[in-house]
Amino acid sequence: MHATGKNSRKLTWLARRGYALMLTMFFCLLFLSLLGVAWRGTASALRGQSIREIQTRRDEGTIPALARAMHLLETGPPPSDPYVCGLTLDTSDGSRRFTVTFSGEGENSWAVHAAATPPGNDPTPMPDTFAPDS
Repeated sequence: MHATGKNSRKLTWLARRGYALMLTMFFCLLFLSLLGVAWRGTASALRGQSIREIQTRRDEGTIPALARAMHLLETGPPPSDPYVCGLTLDTSDGSRRFTVTFSGEGENSWAVHAAATPPGNDPTPMPDTFAPDS
């Protein structure tokens, strides 16, 4: 009641009802948005790192196998076209077998392909040299 006692007092706090809930919802929404942005960046970085790790493991044995094949080509041409041979290399996953294929692409031009040897295949071992025996 008013001091005069004629009218009852209106409660002013009724008009501001619900602001606390709105602020709580706003901060929850803001927090979840920031969390989503942070998660997206973290997930992207993890995917990139996983891809680099897979590429490193894939190339870990193939590139040395190709290098040995190129060194072998310096000793002379392969005895047949195509020529397939195999070698075993030590990698971080242990000993792995690779198949190297030499394919002629014209006179004194060769294409060399190296890949992991599938289970059950056993190509001839890679020779030390292609030079003819003298």
